[in-house]
Amino acid sequence: MLETSLAEEVAFPEALPRPQGNAEIPTAKSALVRKAFAMVLQGTGLLSVAALTILFILLAVPALRSAVAPVVAQVAAPVMAKLEGEARAAEPEPVAPSAASASLKIGEPVSLATADERVAQYLARRYHIADGAVRVLVAEARSAGLRYQVDPLLILSVMAVESSLNPYAQSAVGATGLMQVMPGAHLAEFPSQNARRAALDPIQNVQAGTAILADTIRRGGSVQRGLQLYVGAGNLPDDGGYASHVLAEMARLKLAAQGRIGAALMAAQRTDRGA
Repeated sequence: MLETSLAEEVAFPEALPRPQGNAEIPTAKSALVRKAFAMVLQGTGLLSVAALTILFILLAVPALRSAVAPVVAQVAAPVMAKLEGEARAAEPEPVAPSAASASLKIGEPVSLATADERVAQYLARRYHIADGAVRVLVAEARSAGLRYQVDPLLILSVMAVESSLNPYAQSAVGATGLMQVMPGAHLAEFPSQNARRAALDPIQNVQAGTAILADTIRRGGSVQRGLQLYVGAGNLPDDGGYASHVLAEMARLKLAAQGRIGAALMAAQRTDRGA
């Protein structure tokens, strides 16, 4: 029914205090503001449009604006609180990410710091690996290094010497993946029940390999001794130059991180030629 007059009672919060001090306006006008705004919030159709028009007119008068605003806020507060409560109730409960979803995946876009960008460029050119794949490995080395307190450049250097950044590399004795982890000997480092399959996942391999490397460094008491233990030469008189190769690659990665990518690549070429 559209015959209802604007003066009819409209449900709105009772006992709302009127503005104080100089902002006070006559009771009739206060009631009109309350009714108009309540119609806007609760009504539909022509009544709501009429109420909104009256409200705008009142707000447009400078002498009334300071008095009208508090009334509007008071009338709107319980309605807005109800709407906010309904919105919160409708929100789905947050779900903790699984280990798999929290990990990076090869090919995903990755944002790197400037130094890591340079390292990724060097590795991509040196080992002929796609930029998207290298960026993920650099980011994962950074993450694993932070977790296990190992220099990310050392992690990347071990990857480079062990597998030339080939995630599917496998040795004659079963060492697998980027960091040539022995799945059978390090089952505890893989969350998956199938350690052999997990070792072929680049991200899981980096995490497991870094955990092992951190442990060997701790037991060895130094990075060089830790590398000897990592390669299985802890009880041998010579590690075949393994530690020296890893540390030399790490030095080149530091050059690249400083922006001297060309110099790092030239040093690598000299090493490859045996100079």
